[in-house]
Amino acid sequence: MSMIRLEHLNYHYHQIPALCDITYDFEQGKCYCIQGPNGCGKSTLFRILNGLAFPTSGKYLLDGTEITEKKMKRPDFAKAFHGKIGYVFQNPEVQLFCKTVEDEIAFGLFQLGLSEEEVRARVEKYLKMLNLEALRKRAPYHLSGGEKKRVALGAVLAMDPPVLMFDEPMSGLDEDGQKWVISFIKSLKSTDRLILISTHYREVADELADVRVVMNKAHQII
Repeated sequence: MSMIRLEHLNYHYHQIPALCDITYDFEQGKCYCIQGPNGCGKSTLFRILNGLAFPTSGKYLLDGTEITEKKMKRPDFAKAFHGKIGYVFQNPEVQLFCKTVEDEIAFGLFQLGLSEEEVRARVEKYLKMLNLEALRKRAPYHLSGGEKKRVALGAVLAMDPPVLMFDEPMSGLDEDGQKWVISFIKSLKSTDRLILISTHYREVADELADVRVVMNKAHQII
């Protein structure tokens, strides 16, 4: 089943092409590793899929609904959208801003309108799952790179989105951290979840990809 469909998608930065006529289906239950040279458009594609940018032309459909800038300005629509898409940025510091680790994981859950009881239950679940219990009262910006990555993962996973996106998940991690991330993402695979990974690391694709998606310097999927 197609969870995300792109139809003749184009995107330009000030008349300079970044994505060119991309038509592709991403199916629920699969893990896609998106690869290609620097500047091919991987980051732009992820920004569009996460609702941070919008196509110059063409369509982006999530679960059959077209995602547009006009719709995303509606709070109810944006809230529903962000409940479906979980995006772990290449640099976790971009998405960490709360005073403590446990507040960071709780923030998005409160935005979804969950009860205090449900929020606390999920926070405890992901603190334990990601071995963050001893760090719960620490400020995220005082943590190591690997710890920040785990906090960012917890904040996204706690919202239980059907689509998970990872932009260069190996970035800034040592060898042990990279092995842990690969193992953890592998554990997240399920028949009702779509996983998208942008990566330069061949080992990531070798270990995780059900489908390899290759982009070229012409900003196309080949």
